[in-house]
Amino acid sequence: MSIQTRPPLTLWLAAPRGFCAGVDRAIKIVEMALEKWGAPVYVRHEIVHNRHVVDDLAAKGAVFVEELDEVPDDRPVIFSAHGVPKTIPAEAARRQMTWVDATCPLVSKVHIEAERHHENGLQIVMIGHAGHPETIGTMGQLP
Repeated sequence: MSIQTRPPLTLWLAAPRGFCAGVDRAIKIVEMALEKWGAPVYVRHEIVHNRHVVDDLAAKGAVFVEELDEVPDDRPVIFSAHGVPKTIPAEAARRQMTWVDATCPLVSKVHIEAERHHENGLQIVMIGHAGHPETIGTMGQLP
């Protein structure tokens, strides 16, 4: 038996690296909402985990809040790329608010799969950071 060795690999990372498509989409949604409705546009949770992006959007008129109760009924609210529990859009609809869901499509896919598995009687085991908006949003898809 022979042992093959390979020369060490060099990995080059671009700096800065761009955002994923879900983050780009969420940022664009906030920018389009500001163009359409003017400031202030409310965003439930930071739209993405990037201080520069959040500060830039805040300077343009986005107001970041933690709860829907902090949003006036007559102003639009955007749900972050991390997703929200089902109760949040239901409450926004009940209050007749204008809302836009900027949940990343890949996160939405996880939400759909969790709900489908639950409906099929499967046990869901969620591994994530307790209290993180994405974890809360995913668990909030289930009864």
